[in-house]
Amino acid sequence: MNIFITGISRGLGKELAVHYSELGHKVFGFSRSLPEHPGGIAKKLYDSGNFGYYSGSVNSDSDIDAAVGEAIKFMGSIDALINNAAYKNFKMPDEITVEEYKESVQTNLTAPILICRKIIPHFIKNGKGKLINISSNAGLVSYEGGTAYCPPKAGLINYSQCLAKFLKNKNISVNVISPPTFSTDDYRRTRPDINHGKLLQSDKVIKLIDYLIFSRKFITGKNFPVFRLKTWLKYYYYRQFELLEYLFQFRLK
Repeated sequence: MNIFITGISRGLGKELAVHYSELGHKVFGFSRSLPEHPGGIAKKLYDSGNFGYYSGSVNSDSDIDAAVGEAIKFMGSIDALINNAAYKNFKMPDEITVEEYKESVQTNLTAPILICRKIIPHFIKNGKGKLINISSNAGLVSYEGGTAYCPPKAGLINYSQCLAKFLKNKNISVNVISPPTFSTDDYRRTRPDINHGKLLQSDKVIKLIDYLIFSRKFITGKNFPVFRLKTWLKYYYYRQFELLEYLFQFRLK
């Protein structure tokens, strides 16, 4: 399997790169910088012989073109794309600058759309392909500090499901995963003050990505929210309440 992953410098992207290279799959990473870690993750990836890398910005059309071209050159083809790169901003609306809003929409929505657009012709030519976009629970809920982050993540879910309808008869699957804040090796290292035992662990997200990549079933057009039980119950309750409120408004007319 030849896997193209964006945002591999840290967090989930880095763990995915290590995970798949250790399994013997070829991995090509695309991010601004190489993954760094006291354990020498970057060296470990390169020494595996299964890892290639392009340094650039997902917000640059020329970098996207170059990264995809280098990935095909290194791996021979691309079997799966994981759009993982993200920009997080949880400031209050009156604290967010115009530039920060633009960067959030560009990185969290426009960039994955353009990367999919670049790779889709390659998939169609090969007669197969798997697209996985990493969204967030933030694309399903709303809160006052989410005006820069929630809308593009919601848009990514909708885009993925629209694209899946277009590609469903071309043997190309498109799915989206929407996890909450979760614990990775990097996050545990940079934020030791947080109780990471209460957070979802990254291996749960990786297992779901494994399922979508390696399943023999043709799964497409699905959004997979990844909830802890307490969060899922809260989400389910609010959704039911909203439905009842919607239905009740007709009784008032």
